[in-house]
Amino acid sequence: MSRYRYRALYAEDEMSNRKVVKLALQRYDVEVDLAVDGQEALTMYEPGKYDIVLLDQYMPFKNGDQVIAEIRKADSKQPVLAITSDDTCAAELLRAGFDDVLIKPLLGTDYLSRIVSHLPK
Repeated sequence: MSRYRYRALYAEDEMSNRKVVKLALQRYDVEVDLAVDGQEALTMYEPGKYDIVLLDQYMPFKNGDQVIAEIRKADSKQPVLAITSDDTCAAELLRAGFDDVLIKPLLGTDYLSRIVSHLPK
């Protein structure tokens, strides 16, 4: 049994981003499983396994918008957040089914508050 209250899946191809977000979320009682690309995220994902899924938009093999299409087929209620450096695609990502869009660079604690707000109460 995990010592954490919540469980997240975070798919991100940049190692430094994976480390920073994982460490930050652990302080909010979130265990984070890491995927290095969209295809690995789909392999790891199972409905009901994660309280939240975080997807970088631009990754090798499958982008975040491709991954969320598969996740939504399996679980329409799964909280899924997009993380992108492209601030022009936020509306498009929301239409694709993401619950929220975070714009890189993820600075300060505002992004953590937004992530945590999507966790079950």
